[in-house]
Amino acid sequence: DLNGADVSFPLTAGFTSFNDAAGLTKFNRALAARVDIYSGQWSTALNDLSESFFDINGNFNTGVYDVFGTGSGDQLNPAFFPQNQSGEVRLAHPTYATDIEANDDRIAKATLRNAPATSSGLTSDRDVWVYTSSTAEVPLVRNEELILIYAEANIQTNSLPNAVTALNKIRTSHGLLPYSGAVTVDALTDEMLKQRRFSLFFEGHRWIDMRRYDRLGQLPIDRPEDDVWNEFPLPNTEQ
Repeated sequence: DLNGADVSFPLTAGFTSFNDAAGLTKFNRALAARVDIYSGQWSTALNDLSESFFDINGNFNTGVYDVFGTGSGDQLNPAFFPQNQSGEVRLAHPTYATDIEANDDRIAKATLRNAPATSSGLTSDRDVWVYTSSTAEVPLVRNEELILIYAEANIQTNSLPNAVTALNKIRTSHGLLPYSGAVTVDALTDEMLKQRRFSLFFEGHRWIDMRRYDRLGQLPIDRPEDDVWNEFPLPNTEQ
């Protein structure tokens, strides 16, 4: 009985509420649900969600995190850059602001700078502001992603009312009106990808999402010599 097993290894504070066997099993199933949608295993994704910490009415930020600190032996969050910094910066692509809907509170993830900045020939007037301190936690997986996985799996299994319910949970929680578009697989897929873009911004999902839906050609290319790669070499340590 794994749920009754002891956890022998020390876990960081990022595993709070998931630091026993039952919690780790839920974490495992959450990651499995992510892998399921990558491989198009939609029914399996729904089953794995049911065994995870997925909660359509729960706190979006419930989950497991990579933590940082200032103590001896700790590491600072390398994705943190102060607002309005010059030199090395992390800028949001201008389309983040132009594509987001009015009143969407996720615009706070790309805050307006005092003045535009340019880096490597790319200019933006918005800083990435997802990790707002040098010790900000980075999610490994959190409930908001699981709600979006639930929406996606229901779209792809043609359970469209369930998908709309999940997408509306995301929309209304971020200051938007409920979804009013067509209730079709294609239209809801567009909506789901849009909500993933803004909800999971700077959490490492966008390129993967666009690739698995064969939409890499929709990503912006701002310099003639730039490319949107469709694959990356397998790391030596994984060969």
